[in-house]
Amino acid sequence: MAVPDLPESMRVHLAEQQAQPPLETVREFLLGHVADAESLDEVRARLRRIAQHSTRMHRRVLGAFESVLGTSWPPETLARLVGWDGNWVLDEPSDTGAAHFLRDLAQMLREVISEAE
Repeated sequence: MAVPDLPESMRVHLAEQQAQPPLETVREFLLGHVADAESLDEVRARLRRIAQHSTRMHRRVLGAFESVLGTSWPPETLARLVGWDGNWVLDEPSDTGAAHFLRDLAQMLREVISEAE
């Protein structure tokens, strides 16, 4: 179904998602797909199941990851993002360790998108 064919409420929701700041998009992704996962394999399996129907969310989140990783943030922003919102314990609980973790998640998204195509 093309976006113009969607009900108005869904078009508004999609527009709101697109307008959301990248850091918030990553935060929501971490809360919804990583925070309660026991492993990255579980995260990958969830993403693959979603990709069987659509990769729209994957592409939106991947763009947000790339933006977040390409932006300079105040100290501890990325570490808090991964530790608190992602509920993920890092071997190196610093912004550097968090950036590495986020890059790995972005790569996972790329791979899942590629597999789905």
